[in-house]
Amino acid sequence: MALSDILDKIKEETDSKMREINEQHEAKLSAIEADFKEKKEVAKTEMDEQVTVNSKKILNKMETVAKMEAKNKLLKEKRELLDSVFAEALDSIVNSGEYKNIITNLLKSSNIEGNVVVVPAAGKENETSSALSASGKSYKMANESAGIRGGFILKSDKMEIDNSFESILYKQLRDDLELDIAKKLFN
Repeated sequence: MALSDILDKIKEETDSKMREINEQHEAKLSAIEADFKEKKEVAKTEMDEQVTVNSKKILNKMETVAKMEAKNKLLKEKRELLDSVFAEALDSIVNSGEYKNIITNLLKSSNIEGNVVVVPAAGKENETSSALSASGKSYKMANESAGIRGGFILKSDKMEIDNSFESILYKQLRDDLELDIAKKLFN
């Protein structure tokens, strides 16, 4: 066998081996690309599903927040309406033609004994003095008035009782009356 035949044979075997390696390489490359494409599709599907789930969660949360804000706004408006009802009730009592009778009855119902001073509401000194006389109590009128809209404050050596209309209406009666008033206003 001549040298050229040997070289041709080596070249043939080399070419054959190169084709085989290239085919294996192409097959592996195709498999990798197919695997990558499949994983890419799976990842895209998972991401799309996650985006959908997250979007629904965000929308639900936004809806819940919007409902809570609307509910809070409604509650605030109801609270403001109730406040206005109580403010109007206070105005009505303070400016009532029955003011003296109300003060008289409050003074009659007080059980404080001893050296007691009646501190009237500012601007209501005459009505309070007249009510004190009508009550039959031996209390004395104070020289000053209190910064209250109506009613009075009783002061003795041992205690002080706030009979201001604000205190009676807002602190004593509001809790009892508020539920009934709310039912009438909002139902």
